[in-house]
Amino acid sequence: MNRLNHVAIIMDGNGRWGLKKKKSRNFGHLKGIKSVKTVIKSSLINKIPYLTLYTFSTENWRRPKKEIKFLFKLIDHYFTKEINNLVKNNIKINIIGNIKILPKKIRLRLSESMRRTSKCKKILINLAINY
Repeated sequence: MNRLNHVAIIMDGNGRWGLKKKKSRNFGHLKGIKSVKTVIKSSLINKIPYLTLYTFSTENWRRPKKEIKFLFKLIDHYFTKEINNLVKNNIKINIIGNIKILPKKIRLRLSESMRRTSKCKKILINLAINY
């Protein structure tokens, strides 16, 4: 059997999960970050070299502005908090999708994350954003 080389995950349903738990959609998105951390750790353990996370599609722009702002805040917070761990664990970040129309702060954070992890080689994480 061939070794698993690439896992792709469409991060969908977190908001609905939050509502189902009688919490907010944002609560669901926040819990989704914990799932991402679990998937990354599992990818490291299982030596899966490629991971693609579909995080924010062009259709997501139709969501309420408050929810969109929260999602971008989560992305910003994650990369601010975790960038050193990503580098330490030799994880490279690659952004796929059109980031040109994202808020400037997010564009800068994503660009900085790609730059800081550019020489990492253990895992490549493709972050599909505005795809």
